[in-house]
Amino acid sequence: MRKLSISLLISVLFVSPALAQDRTTRVVEPLPAAASIQNLYRVSADQTPSGFIVPRFVSLKFTKVNARTGPSRDHAIAYQYQRRGLPLLIVAETEMWRKVRDISGDEAWVRKPALSGARTVIALRETSLRSKPKPEAREVARTDVQAVMRLESCDGNGWCQVKAENGLKGWAKKQDLWGASRP
Repeated sequence: MRKLSISLLISVLFVSPALAQDRTTRVVEPLPAAASIQNLYRVSADQTPSGFIVPRFVSLKFTKVNARTGPSRDHAIAYQYQRRGLPLLIVAETEMWRKVRDISGDEAWVRKPALSGARTVIALRETSLRSKPKPEAREVARTDVQAVMRLESCDGNGWCQVKAENGLKGWAKKQDLWGASRP
């Protein structure tokens, strides 16, 4: 069977408000997977406005989402996320705002309605998707760097089942995916 290529690149683009008039964008370089989920304060679900634990992973519900310097519309827009499904880590929250950390380690405030509880991941490198959670299993696809995929599940052996936008499913090593680990 011919291997399929998942073309989901162009994943993580941010537009700086100062550069928006020039239509200049920058591609975010990911930090090592562990670096962007370190130094977190853990808060139990019964102590948060949402009733969910902090930190936790979520994803963007919309294609364009403003990221602000503080938790209100009075705060300046620091940049704009431009990728629906982009995984983000919630590190703090208020009733209406969530402070998120992205794959590059940047933090900003996003309105609650712009976020979804759906779990997604970003491929940190070109990643083989396998038919089973084993390194010797048949390769069913290969992702691009920064491909965004839906996280279906993870097992206890370091493998996660993911689903691409085109519906293709496969197993990838957890270490190759940002957003799959438990913060």
